[in-house]
Amino acid sequence: MILHRSTVSQPSSKRRLRWAIALGACLLMAACSGPATVGPPEVDVPTPLPEGIDFDPDVEAGEEDEDCEPTASYAPGSVTAEQARATLGDAEHVAVGISQSTNLMGYRDPVGGDLAGFDIDIAKAIVGHLMGDETKVTWVPMTSGEREEEVNAGTVDMVVRTMTMTCERWEDVEFSSEYYHGGQRLLVPVDSGIAGLADLTAEHRVCTGASSTSPKNIAALSEAQPVTVPDFNDCLVLLQQGTVDAITTDDCILAGMAIQDPTLEVVGEAFSEEPYAVAFAKGNTDLARYVNGVLETMRADGTWQDLYDTWLAEHLGSATAPAPVYQD
Repeated sequence: MILHRSTVSQPSSKRRLRWAIALGACLLMAACSGPATVGPPEVDVPTPLPEGIDFDPDVEAGEEDEDCEPTASYAPGSVTAEQARATLGDAEHVAVGISQSTNLMGYRDPVGGDLAGFDIDIAKAIVGHLMGDETKVTWVPMTSGEREEEVNAGTVDMVVRTMTMTCERWEDVEFSSEYYHGGQRLLVPVDSGIAGLADLTAEHRVCTGASSTSPKNIAALSEAQPVTVPDFNDCLVLLQQGTVDAITTDDCILAGMAIQDPTLEVVGEAFSEEPYAVAFAKGNTDLARYVNGVLETMRADGTWQDLYDTWLAEHLGSATAPAPVYQD
């Protein structure tokens, strides 16, 4: 049997090509004839905010009732390293509460990840004297709001974390003698029009740490609205995204933030006194006395000055070690 090819014509390859071109042209014309203003859909993305932020904190304006001499600690006396070590939670290591996110003072070096900063080096020097080896330390990162609770709970033996001595805090912890004298200032965007405390109005939002001495100071000395966060380091992002108009905290902390973002600047004169000290559990006066002896040595042999010049002199100017004050 002879099979004959179907007589139904099949489109040639050229004809199929012409159909494809025609179809593409039609689709293109349809697209071009649509609305010219069509764009990507608008999406309302909320501004990320740190957990625990308070835009209306309960802050009592007014000066702190200083019914003591807040910088007066305990005279070194004759407490030995052995006696001081007997107060530690672990006889082989000193647990030290620190910040790991406060540039210049206590932070993770992006190159290598080691802890670095003025507070870190102060702590290392103390551990070196106490243990005979500065590496016999356990670093415990914490927020400013955790300092008193953690040292009294025994989580750490001492806190070296930009902590201001106040009469109120003396009721809860013991302090060493003063190892740094700071002052509260403002950090603002360059060309913000804010040159100091007097330029703040009721329309300005000023961010600071909830558990610091700063909220009360800013409320007492300006009309600005304090905004508090659990850790003052959270303020930097809020300022960068425009949620707040300024940050206020101690000068050394603000200097570290300004280094991280050159579009920001520290302005105005200091409007508070912020004496920093090492904190210990309430009642642990032996450790406080021993550390005061170490701080005396660091002032006398130039160690304190070397550390200040390394970390802070370039950003805050020259300074000398605060003179110790003792209550006994």
